[in-house]
Amino acid sequence: MMDRFLNQESLIVIAVALFTLLVLAREGASWLARRLSGERHVIAEPGYVLSGVLGLLALLIAFTFGLALDRYETRYNLLVAEAAALNTADMRVRLLDQPVSGRLVALVRDYAEVRLRYGLAGSADKPPLADQSAALRKKIQAETLHAARNVRDRAFAPLVVQGVNDALAIGVEREAAHNAPLPTTVIMVLVTYALVVAAVLGYTLPAAHHQHRLVSGLLFLLLTLALTLILDLDRARSGSIRIDQGPMQRLVRSLEQAPAPDARPVVGPH
Repeated sequence: MMDRFLNQESLIVIAVALFTLLVLAREGASWLARRLSGERHVIAEPGYVLSGVLGLLALLIAFTFGLALDRYETRYNLLVAEAAALNTADMRVRLLDQPVSGRLVALVRDYAEVRLRYGLAGSADKPPLADQSAALRKKIQAETLHAARNVRDRAFAPLVVQGVNDALAIGVEREAAHNAPLPTTVIMVLVTYALVVAAVLGYTLPAAHHQHRLVSGLLFLLLTLALTLILDLDRARSGSIRIDQGPMQRLVRSLEQAPAPDARPVVGPH
């Protein structure tokens, strides 16, 4: 249930809920402090306590943000690698004999177009496109193996198979990266610690001073923005921070504009 909430719920709803929880944690701890020690409750030397908990919270946010940013960069690097591998596969299959060369070139072009649509699609549209990608991968694999068994130059066959296999394997890896968000436990630990920090603020600072409420409210707003940014970076399928599909778009355009494969058969070495 929490996985679905963190990965599918609107980021605005999550941000509002988080900010509300932080304020409630502060007010609840402040009320508890007044009940225990009276209205004039104040902790001697609260700076030591606050600096300790805020410092650790900053480390946790930096650690989690680093994980989310690393996953974002991994997804982009896989996109670039897949576009480059598909370009290499297209070049190699064009060197095969006709008519298998023409069929493979068409399949690779169709596959690249599906991969582009996969990158541009929202979370609801990605599963059908992933299924289309899997179906095209099977067709490309079967056609490539058929071509490799009948190629004139036997030494060239492994190069074709390797080029095509690399392109298809990176596509599978890219889909796995899209479907692997940050562990929910990491996010929940971070949120729990943020709530503890809010409670410590409410317990240690004088409740009667309205400026403390204003400053802590600004701190909660910054915490909410930071945590929302982490979730947005981690949402490969539905976040507002999306991977630039430029490399795949340029590949698709180049494949569409490329001439038809040479009808002449490949001549083996003499």
